[in-house]
Amino acid sequence: MKDTKETILAAACDIYLLEGYKGMSMRKVATRAGISPTAIYRHYENKESLHIQVLREGFRTFDSYLQSALQGDTALDRLHLAAKRFFSFATEQRKYYEILFLTMDHTVEHKVKGTLNADSAVSQEFMVERVRDCMEEGSLKDDEAEEVAMLLLSTCNGFFGLYISKKRTGTIAEMKLQYNRMYHRVLNGLQS
Repeated sequence: MKDTKETILAAACDIYLLEGYKGMSMRKVATRAGISPTAIYRHYENKESLHIQVLREGFRTFDSYLQSALQGDTALDRLHLAAKRFFSFATEQRKYYEILFLTMDHTVEHKVKGTLNADSAVSQEFMVERVRDCMEEGSLKDDEAEEVAMLLLSTCNGFFGLYISKKRTGTIAEMKLQYNRMYHRVLNGLQS
């Protein structure tokens, strides 16, 4: 059974995705969570603190998916696993994926940016390290690791954006096959 804080976070995610930050209110979140409007304040001081926690939980969840990629034997194996874990995150944690990668309200991002810099940097640095390790191992051409990581992330993110916006359709299995082919096409151009 979910605890109250988890229920509130899930409700906040739903409302954020439907109405954005401006449409999210503590009252709406409380109603969706099935608690009284005053009860929500026992857990979150205000809308901004709830918003920060939604984003922080999204980044924490994404990072937990990526960390299992460290189990690969070689740097290239770890990069492949990271790409697979990105797919798993985007399909299994769709709400957090959409909030972090597609719908973050940039009109309020400056309010939370300082608070979340460390959280958002963890996953970005993780990918840069995987790419840098591949370059040091010799499995990827020597290049600017940060830009190559950004290329891979933006390619994968664009892929999911097409599905979520309904510009592409298919089952999860079909998506996974297309995703793997696309990822390997891009990677082939980067390999030594």
